[in-house]
Amino acid sequence: LEGDLGRLYQRWSHALTQALAHLEAYIDFSEDDNVEEEVLTQVGVTVRALLQELRGHLRDGRRGELLRGGVRAVIAGPPNVGKSSLLNLL
Repeated sequence: LEGDLGRLYQRWSHALTQALAHLEAYIDFSEDDNVEEEVLTQVGVTVRALLQELRGHLRDGRRGELLRGGVRAVIAGPPNVGKSSLLNLL
C-alpha cells in the first residue's frame, strides 16, 4: 500500500478518524459549550462526501486490480505431495 491506492486509503482512514474524534468530542463536551453544534454538521458532510467517494471508487473497476494484474505465488513442498494436482486444480 505504498502507491496511489495506499495514499488514498490513508486519506480515507484519516478523514474517518478525524470525524470520529469530532463526534466523540461533541458527545463528551457538548454540555460544557466547548464544542459547537456545527461540529455535527461538519461530521455529516465529511462522512457523506467520503461515502460518495468510496462508492465511486468501487464502481470504477479498481477493485479487480489484483485479478487483472495477477498474484505471484509459490507452491513448494516435498516430492509427491500433490503440488501439481493443486496447480492443475487452480
